[in-house]
Amino acid sequence: MTFRSILFGCALAVLGHVHAEAAPFCVETSGIPLRCLYTDPTSCQQEANRNGGRCAVNPAEFVPPVSALPYCLVEAGGVTSCVFADHATCEREVARRGGACVASTPVPPPGRPPSPGADPYQTKRP
Repeated sequence: MTFRSILFGCALAVLGHVHAEAAPFCVETSGIPLRCLYTDPTSCQQEANRNGGRCAVNPAEFVPPVSALPYCLVEAGGVTSCVFADHATCEREVARRGGACVASTPVPPPGRPPSPGADPYQTKRP
C-alpha cells in the first residue's frame, strides 16, 4: 500500500510538472525562475502584481511575432497586437486590457533572405 501511494505521488508530481511547463504565460520576478503556470494572461498578471513581478510569455511555448514595432501585447486566445513603440506604453495597455507585453522579432531589411532554417509558415501561438 505504501509503495502504491509513493508511486501515485510521484506520478502526480511528474504530471504537474509537465503541465506547468506547457502553460503559455509565466510570472517573472527578479531573482526567481519563470513560473509558467497560467493559461490565462489576466490571472497571470494578477499573480504578478501580488508578487511584484510581471506577466511574461513562456519562451518554450511562444515564438515572438515579426513586426516593425518592437513590442506586442499578447492576450488570451493568442490575440497579438504589435502596435507599441515603447515598453511603457505596452505595459499600460496590459494593465488596461490584460495579457502580456513581449518583444517582437524585428522585420529583416528588404532584399535580405530569411535566416537559414527559418520557416516563414511556422505556426505561432502564445
